[in-house]
Amino acid sequence: MCGRYFLYYDKDIIIDAFHLINEFNYEEKFNVAPSHNILTIIRGSEGNRAGYMKWGLIPKWANDPKIGNKLINARSETVHEKPSFKESFYQKRCLIPSSGFYEWVKEGSRKQPYQFSLKEKVPFAFAGIWSRWKRESEGKFEEKITCSILTKESNSFMRNYHDRMPIMLQPEEGEMWLNRLSEKKELLKLVAQNNPELVAERVTIDLNTHNN
Repeated sequence: MCGRYFLYYDKDIIIDAFHLINEFNYEEKFNVAPSHNILTIIRGSEGNRAGYMKWGLIPKWANDPKIGNKLINARSETVHEKPSFKESFYQKRCLIPSSGFYEWVKEGSRKQPYQFSLKEKVPFAFAGIWSRWKRESEGKFEEKITCSILTKESNSFMRNYHDRMPIMLQPEEGEMWLNRLSEKKELLKLVAQNNPELVAERVTIDLNTHNN
């Protein structure tokens, strides 16, 4: 699972690493949570573009947008076949820049938050999928653009803390993920073999009460 993460790269690092062609608003975030509008990257007709989507995917067929509260993560093992995710997997893949993520581990009577990041401090992004949800009711039009982060079974290091972890792609892998010509077997192999080398660090328990 990935339910909180942080992003503190300089804007220019993100632009250079992911070959972005557009201007976008940006500020560092140390505690990004579901339902936030989060920085994402998609492949446009002229290149990679950055913008913001709400974290929590709403499938285009959903009647109630609150379903997005339950769809913050998509399992990489089944993303290509689950009704909520498969259309996005084939047609609407995205990258979600990150510097690392958090998980909580029960220690005694409390849950201790840990921060996880790449051992080599290089830019990366979570593999994501997105959706455009539209509804018109009583003459009012509503549109929401939302996304979900792909996860997989934890590797040997992460298994000491949690049984799931996000798919973490470096820029070259991210290009394959965004490429509209990438085949299903290539994409599934990419996420299945994802095995980042991580480091863990205890962080303040005050993280539980901060939302930024």
